[in-house]
Amino acid sequence: MMIAPRDPPSYRPDPTPETEPHCRTSSVLTSTMNDLPGHRIIKLIGTVHGLTTCARKDTKSFLKSVGNGNEAKSLTHMLYNARDQAIERMVRDCISRGGNAIVGMGFGESEVLGFAQVSVYGTAVFVEREMKAEDRYTLK
Repeated sequence: MMIAPRDPPSYRPDPTPETEPHCRTSSVLTSTMNDLPGHRIIKLIGTVHGLTTCARKDTKSFLKSVGNGNEAKSLTHMLYNARDQAIERMVRDCISRGGNAIVGMGFGESEVLGFAQVSVYGTAVFVEREMKAEDRYTLK
């Protein structure tokens, strides 16, 4: 009787991925590059930014998890949520100024008086999709 080898536990997908930190997709195209492949920048709008500050509440469990060499998941979740909130504010700034994409996006994280501060910035632009060569000849 042959027994099939099992994958190590680290390779198995987590049955509850919603409990893991993750990002939400924003409503405009964003890129850390200065352009968007397949798109042409029609109008440069200007710098947009978003900022959020959050406080760490559960210091005791945080220090306990860090002391054991484990990831402080509650802190990771807090920082993901703070980053998402900062991105949402930047996206709203872009949309309110007539943009539909953000290029050259960057992040900054710091601590101010015990609070975590997350900032995000980029350049708001208005883009349109570039036509493929074969599409140009089929449109009349």
